[in-house]
Amino acid sequence: MKRTLLNITLMVLLCQGILFLQNGKIVKRKSYDIFKFPEVVKKIAKKEDGKLILFPEFEYLNHVAIEKISYLSDGLKVTGFLAYPKGAGKYPCVIYNRGGNREFGAINPLKVAFVLARVAAWGYVVVSSQYRGNDGGEGKEAFGGKDVNDVLNLIPLLENLSNTDTPRIGMYGWSRGGMMTYLSIIRTDRIKAAVVGGGVSDLFMMKDHRPEMETYVYRELMPDYDKNKKALLDARSAVKHADKICKTTPILIMHGTADWRVVPQQAIALASELLKEKVPFRLVLFEGGDHGLSEHRVEVNELIKMWLDRYVKNRGKLPDLTPHGK
Repeated sequence: MKRTLLNITLMVLLCQGILFLQNGKIVKRKSYDIFKFPEVVKKIAKKEDGKLILFPEFEYLNHVAIEKISYLSDGLKVTGFLAYPKGAGKYPCVIYNRGGNREFGAINPLKVAFVLARVAAWGYVVVSSQYRGNDGGEGKEAFGGKDVNDVLNLIPLLENLSNTDTPRIGMYGWSRGGMMTYLSIIRTDRIKAAVVGGGVSDLFMMKDHRPEMETYVYRELMPDYDKNKKALLDARSAVKHADKICKTTPILIMHGTADWRVVPQQAIALASELLKEKVPFRLVLFEGGDHGLSEHRVEVNELIKMWLDRYVKNRGKLPDLTPHGK
């Protein structure tokens, strides 16, 4: 009997080990032609003499390759996207974390063109997950639970690509993707810099400002929510765990003061905790900015590129956080 139990235990451990080794393995990749989507084309180009001519600000799309992928995460096939420069060589990397939940906020052709491809055109290999259970992927997302593994397992995915320089990895998340970013840099020190826009950092505050989030998101996605409400929300709230955030990952936090989806007080509260814990960060509040900072898009893109180039691409020195100067 003991030997049988031992054999079962060894088999379980072996299977877990095999799954761990397979994390990040790409099981399917296919070219993704954004020019096939009318909603993208009408925003980026015009037709002249039957030919499609890109507007100057979108010419970067000619220099980027895009793929839709399926990769393994905890034994599940999860859907995602890759975007990278067409030129040969090894490039620094960026993991992009989408917002929303389920199909709301999922990466669509517009986000591929305007976010993933844009960052790739700056000279990065960009990878992003739809999170488990979405866009045809297996499993069910948990809004900051085990689905955080779908983000972390993009690190070994990048390591298995031939055009990546994986000592240089950045992370960029918006809204719920900000929460996923914070939770990721609590668990790994591999991220050289992080960028968060309109990020969720306090799920208690979110619930108080938007009660519908508890009804339609927390309760539907978090396992046994009503039995373990406080523990589940606490575990997902970066403001409660600022002391665990990696101190070698400088964070650019951007938030609009007119954001009703994720109130700016979340960013301010987290910044206060990061200051106490001496985590390097920069907080930029955009006057009158909405959740997507749509009124400040040019400035936002400039800031994102500056932050990633400084700390990821160019491996910039971390700031001195000790009091100093005259």
